[in-house]
Amino acid sequence: MRRAVVVADGHLQVEVAFGALSAAGFEAVAVGSAAEIRPQVELGAAVVVMGAADGGQDPARAAVLAAMPPGLRRSCVVVLIGAGTVTGDGLRAFMLGVDLVVAVGDSAQVGELAGAAIATKRALVAPLDPFAAGRLGG
Repeated sequence: MRRAVVVADGHLQVEVAFGALSAAGFEAVAVGSAAEIRPQVELGAAVVVMGAADGGQDPARAAVLAAMPPGLRRSCVVVLIGAGTVTGDGLRAFMLGVDLVVAVGDSAQVGELAGAAIATKRALVAPLDPFAAGRLGG
């Protein structure tokens, strides 16, 4: 079973995210702060789900993601669920340093969207980093 870590820091409807991830075949675990993201990815979490009240990125979370070694960062999909975002907005995702942005109204589909993002990232990463692609699953 694929693992997902949900950052439950008050900016996300955790129950909705857990339900959607579980329905898509993910084992979800909750962490209370950005500092706990990296250890969860090191333990095999393929998806990191975070929330943002204003649709932006929290500086502490951005710093944690930026500090991850490139190989480790390539081995996970980071999803930001936020107000004022448009699901699948690649430019916004790039500017925020995440792989996928999801509108709050689409939170119930975060499991399906994360699964598709994993498949896409695995295909893109495989030629560059087969180990990271392998961590994303098969």
